[in-house]
Amino acid sequence: PLVGKIPFSLLKRLFMAYLVVFIDGWTYYQSSLYFISSETKSWTESRRYCTERAADLIIINNREEQDFVKNISGVAKVWIGLTDIEVEGRWKWVDGSTLTSRFWASGQPNNYKGKEEDCALIHSPGWADFPCNDKHKWICEKSVLK
Repeated sequence: PLVGKIPFSLLKRLFMAYLVVFIDGWTYYQSSLYFISSETKSWTESRRYCTERAADLIIINNREEQDFVKNISGVAKVWIGLTDIEVEGRWKWVDGSTLTSRFWASGQPNNYKGKEEDCALIHSPGWADFPCNDKHKWICEKSVLK
């Protein structure tokens, strides 16, 4: 059989990279668990929900993760762990890292109509800045490697 000829380490990597399973509402993908809310909260309340569950708002590291999140969130606007609340225009992830991969929608971020829009969400086809007190769904992420 073919399985006996494939190294276990390769099978494990493939399994971990592509398998999506559901555990108590959490979705597994590429060494992380993701939770998509069904209710809406402000960005701060959403983050608190995540941290109370040993997770945080999602940090999107690459195009694959961006596409995965768009697929599982559908058309909903969902908070992500990105904010420029400390310094306007300096976007940082919730872990303190600076933004490298950028998936802003056209014309974003824009502080629309002069509003303070210091928190980011996925708003198809990309990210958008919104007021942090607006209520939206959110996505928590927790690494299974930590």
